[in-house]
Amino acid sequence: MTIAKSIPADAIDAGVEMLDTDGYVVLENAISEDAAADLAKLVLSSPQRIDGVKGYEFCPGLLNHDPAFLDLCTHPGVMQLTRHLIGGRTGSGSHYFTWPEADQVRIGAVDGLVAHPGSENGWWHQDSPAGQLNPDRPLPDFPFMVNVFWILTPFTERTGATRFVPGSHRVRELPPPTQDDLDEQVFCEAPPGSVAIVPNTLWHAAGNNRSDAPRVGIACNYVPWWLGRLTMDNVPVRRDVWEQLPPEAQAMTKHQLMWHTDFLGELRDDES
Repeated sequence: MTIAKSIPADAIDAGVEMLDTDGYVVLENAISEDAAADLAKLVLSSPQRIDGVKGYEFCPGLLNHDPAFLDLCTHPGVMQLTRHLIGGRTGSGSHYFTWPEADQVRIGAVDGLVAHPGSENGWWHQDSPAGQLNPDRPLPDFPFMVNVFWILTPFTERTGATRFVPGSHRVRELPPPTQDDLDEQVFCEAPPGSVAIVPNTLWHAAGNNRSDAPRVGIACNYVPWWLGRLTMDNVPVRRDVWEQLPPEAQAMTKHQLMWHTDFLGELRDDES
């Protein structure tokens, strides 16, 4: 068994290098273990559940559940590395225009990830929208979504830690359709309070939880300003929640308001 490499949370330059060479980075001690334990309890108390493979649950729309999750979304180190992957131009030039830096990266979703005891391996995949593209053409060689996995309970091979294939972000094709282990895989083993930053171009899959406790994490995914909605099952931020967010978070979530059911209902009422 091979373990994914990890670095201190403040080693941003090393994180940039790892993202470019290995296709992922794991930052240790990004938050305290006590904070991670409190957030794990909040995830497990979320009222919304979506089933994945056997024993696996998604808890969508966590920003609507509790504002405590906001600090994860705007973590400075995470945002630096995310902007490195999908941010745009910040300088001017005669033959192009720039997009406001505060509006270059947007939050796609903030979901809880729960692998219960006895859960199955996940399927190897790249994150959306790679799977929606034409399989007869090479995938792009740059990321267009970043998934950030916050580790709230111990991630070990036994608890079903996420599996990565280092360097697969350069392959430009989807992984084989299997749940089985791959020869080149590594396990994202890390203590609570760590965070893994993974561009959508990396092959990855959940492991199977053989322990007697749930393995709990949070996935915050980010998209560039030019990309629309990735999936039809994202739970957008409610308007009343959005109005209470600080300006930085409002800039990253304002695009979600147009998709909220209450807002669509208001449109239908106005049109009738």
